[in-house]
This record gives sequence, C-alpha cells and structure tokens, in this order.
Amino acid sequence: MPAQAILVHRFGGSEVLELQQLPMPEAMPGQAVVRIDYAGINFVDLYQREGRYPNISLPWRLGLEGAGEIVDVTPGAEFQLGDRVAFTTGVQGAYASHLAVPLEHLVRVPDALSLRDAAAALEHGLTAAMLLDDVARLPAREPVLVHAAAGGVGGWLVQWLIARGHPVFGTVSNAAKADWLRGLGAAPLLVDSDWVSAARGVAVVFDSVGRSTFAGSLDVLRMGGHLVLFGAASGQPEPVDVLALQKKSLTLTRPVLPHFLPDAAKRRARAATVFDALLSGAVQLRIHAEFPLADAASAHELLASRATQGKLLLKP
Repeated sequence: MPAQAILVHRFGGSEVLELQQLPMPEAMPGQAVVRIDYAGINFVDLYQREGRYPNISLPWRLGLEGAGEIVDVTPGAEFQLGDRVAFTTGVQGAYASHLAVPLEHLVRVPDALSLRDAAAALEHGLTAAMLLDDVARLPAREPVLVHAAAGGVGGWLVQWLIARGHPVFGTVSNAAKADWLRGLGAAPLLVDSDWVSAARGVAVVFDSVGRSTFAGSLDVLRMGGHLVLFGAASGQPEPVDVLALQKKSLTLTRPVLPHFLPDAAKRRARAATVFDALLSGAVQLRIHAEFPLADAASAHELLASRATQGKLLLKP
C-alpha cells in the first residue's frame, strides 16, 4: 500500500501543494515509521512553501510536527510497535500518512493525552517554553506585551505568563479574541488601536508578527527592555540600526527552537513540561479546525488570514 504526502514542486501560494502517492517508508537503523494520526500546521510551513528560506531544495515535503503510532521499527530500539509518539523540529514531511522519523526526535505521548492534543500542542508549547525559560528569563511580575496573543504560540505564552504572575498586554485582531484574552486576565489591545501608548513601559515584547509591529515593539519597551522576535507573519522587519537600541539600552533576540533542543534528553524533558501543562489544566489547548490531508491548501489559506484562534491540524 502506498503512503500519501503533500509535496511542493515549485514555490508559491497554497495552489502549489500537491497530494501524491509515495512508496511506504521502511525503518532504517535509528528510525521508526510513524503512522500519522494528526499533523500540525505552522507558519514556518507557509514560509517554506513560499520559498523564503535559502536551504530548501525542490521537491520539498512540508510539515515538521505530528503524532501517531509506530508501525515499523528496527529490533532493539528504545521504542516498540504500537508506541504512541509525537515529533517536531528537526523532522520534515509530517504532511503525510506515514513518515520515517529518527528515534532521537520522538517523544512518548502520555496515555492520558490524545494524539490529537499532542500534535496540536508540541510545537507551540515547546516554542513558548523556550521563549519564557531560555530566552526572556523574566524577573517575577514584570509587565509583558504579546503580539498575536490569541494565536498558537501567543495563547500558550499568555496563559503561562499569567500563571506566573505577570501583567500581560496582548494585541489581537478582533473582539472575539479580545474577549478570550480578557477571560484569562490579560489586557487585550486591538491591532488597529494605539497599542504602543496603552502598553508603554513593558519589560519584554514577544513579537511573532514582524514587519508591521517591529518599530512599535521597540518603542513600547522601557529602559533596558528586551524584544524577542520569533516570527514574521506580516513579513520580515527592515534591517535594524543598532543605534536605535542604544537609545534605551534595549536588547533584541531572534531565537530558533532547534538551537535550544540540542539532544533527545532535552527534547523529551521539555515535551514532558508541555504535556504536563495540558494534563494539569495549567494551559487550555485550543484547536481551531481540522482538515483532511488532501485539503491542506485550505488550511494554509486560513492560517495566512490570521483569523484563527488556536491550532490547525491535518488528518491523513
């Protein structure tokens, strides 16, 4: 039986996504074949599809996040047939029915957690944990601004920041998203309002939007503030004049998740933190919609519209 996968043969819009049949993968030493139940959709998938990154060679298989069951593994491996696992970051090709995944990138999914929730949580949760614990390292109760605060990573950041006692401002695009933030205890700010004046003096800004928010993100920071740029939903910012940072002794960081997950032990420990946050109720997981694998283009269009509240998933 052949596997199915989404491939990109030319860069462009959602129309370049093609569903194809491929040979069923086999587990080589150090790998396991995962039958994918759910694949997560992330903005990086759109950037890869558009050709924003120089290290992509065509044809390209999309998707870096998924969860499912092991259906093939070499004898003596630490995982067995039937194990429930998830993966992200460092793996490519999750928009598929089956994928051979390096064992070092697999994390076990707790019995109490569904594969659907694991696929929806892993990339966003790992990114939020990195931003908070490895990059920002905020002192207690410092005020923070989160852009796209009702989005995937933004939603995780807001919930964890509030749980840790930080006053949180969050930019959102509509009233429904504002209501959700308000219900968590954050202060919502509409993106077309004067959010710079409203949030001025924050210690840290978490910015996944990029071009349209970057200048305001620098402006809103207090003396010695820290801008954490981790995405470019509106496009890449203009080149930075270092002297613009000098005016308030600001720091600017552009972290990338794989650099903070250097080995299997760190990936699995951090994944356990993410899964524990769901099982304990510390973070409410929001899944906006599921799409069949064949309709990946519609999922990309919806994510690009920035109208989602929570995760988008593909169901092979």
